[in-house]
Amino acid sequence: MSKINHYIHAGTRDNTRVAYQSAVRHYEIEWGGFLPATSENIAQYLVDHAEKLAINTLRQRLAALAQWHIDQGFPDPTKTPLVKKVIRGIQREHPAQEKQAKPFQLEQLGSVDRWLDQAIATANRGSAGIP
Repeated sequence: MSKINHYIHAGTRDNTRVAYQSAVRHYEIEWGGFLPATSENIAQYLVDHAEKLAINTLRQRLAALAQWHIDQGFPDPTKTPLVKKVIRGIQREHPAQEKQAKPFQLEQLGSVDRWLDQAIATANRGSAGIP
């Protein structure tokens, strides 16, 4: 492997590579799309998954399809005005719901503090040879 290829390979994380491969597989096998794709195909793919997938998942799938086209030397259909408008429309119609954890309550904090104090005391007795 040449140094250029080495650095190109290092420029993409393994997790990203796996996610992109999965996205392309989803487009081709599960959805039945053909590559190289047209912007109309990509737009229809987005529409068909607008209510099933989160907007960030759709954006990740678009990035994977864009990268596939670039790697294969084809024009990138994901950057067309049609695809951009469709993704904007999906985002407006299906806004992401922020997941937020419930705030930690003071009584919970007190329980954790008491548990930690007990665990420390137990550990200290064990290390001192006290049963």
